[in-house]
Amino acid sequence: MFRDACIERTLARICANIPDGARAQQDIADLAETEFQVRRGGAESGQLRRLMELAPSELRVVRDVGRVWDRPGDAELREALRPAETLAYVAWDLTQYANGTGTVGRTNIYAAFVDTYGDRAAERLREEVADFRGQFEKRVQALDVAERDRLLHAVTLHCAPAWGDYPDPAAERHEEETTAEGVSSAVVLFGMLCVVGWLVAYAAIIYRGFADQTYGVPLAALFANLTWEFAYGFLLDPLGDYFHTASIFGFLVDAVIAWQVWKYGAAQFPDSSLGRYFRPVFGICVAAALSVNYHAFIDLADPDGEYTGFGINLMMSILYIKMLEDRGSPAGQSMYIAVGKWLGTLCAWIATALTVTTTPQRTWPTSWSDFTRQALGNRSYPLTPLINVMYGWTFLLDAAYCVLLHRRIRAAGMSPWQRF
Repeated sequence: MFRDACIERTLARICANIPDGARAQQDIADLAETEFQVRRGGAESGQLRRLMELAPSELRVVRDVGRVWDRPGDAELREALRPAETLAYVAWDLTQYANGTGTVGRTNIYAAFVDTYGDRAAERLREEVADFRGQFEKRVQALDVAERDRLLHAVTLHCAPAWGDYPDPAAERHEEETTAEGVSSAVVLFGMLCVVGWLVAYAAIIYRGFADQTYGVPLAALFANLTWEFAYGFLLDPLGDYFHTASIFGFLVDAVIAWQVWKYGAAQFPDSSLGRYFRPVFGICVAAALSVNYHAFIDLADPDGEYTGFGINLMMSILYIKMLEDRGSPAGQSMYIAVGKWLGTLCAWIATALTVTTTPQRTWPTSWSDFTRQALGNRSYPLTPLINVMYGWTFLLDAAYCVLLHRRIRAAGMSPWQRF
């Protein structure tokens, strides 16, 4: 809600400085509300009339390609075309409704009237058609004889179904109501739990980094994760939804960890070329990771970051175990990091699985066994067999890391759960 409010305020300020900007902004808002109500099946009479006036791009009664509209009489012709195009639109939708046998879209003019008026739909639509026909017949009189004859012929040819017999209402053929588009509330819930798990892990990583004067994320995983958050939050549909917006916050947190790497990283490689040239190598690695991540999103057709995100997570799980063994101590690590990552990733997989097993109308699976069977058997994006395999190994490696880290902390004479 905060994100949407910020966008609306910014848009309002921009439109305030553009001629007719406020009117255009209001028109867009009205059109969006009209479409929402039509798809919901609860449009009011004014919104139905607005829908009728939206002349479709695929159907024009009169179209002169490349014509310059500055000749004498063009203004009158354009005014006459407005109701004529609306009538042609209605006639087209009536024909589609009558001839079709499958599902009818809710934005079909006649379907929208049926959803709102039921058995009175034909009567109400005829009243609107009569009004537009009256407008057309009045305006066409202002045209010269040639233009008037041409337009009358076109309207007679294209608009006859609008004043003929209307088909019987068939509401059972209308597409499923879309009062709530997007994902189910279950997806949102587990998405938030994922964020909570990772926030705990991030907070512990930053705290331990400063406390132990080191970094708490394996280098390769940090470069990959930092640039993933940047690409997803800033380059790919920025502010497109709450997940993209949350990635901006994730990037800022990763930037703090990256600063810890910048400050303490060289000391982890004493008496080595990597230690001497650590910062130039750091910059090269960030640039390389960003270019790879960005093109991976595109080339893998991965708009939700499933392949890249779970792939980075798997790499991180492997490297955490290696970092624990290489350091020989729990420096920069804690059980809160390990458990936060483990549970955060688990909730991320559940949220992804719920996107393919639930709908906005059916919030929860019928049973957890059915959920598991559908999730593991899914073959299409965003939950492919590869993503399931990557997550399965991530889950096992994270569990192993929790056990190994717990033992290492106890061997160092510390309490695993008092060490944040």
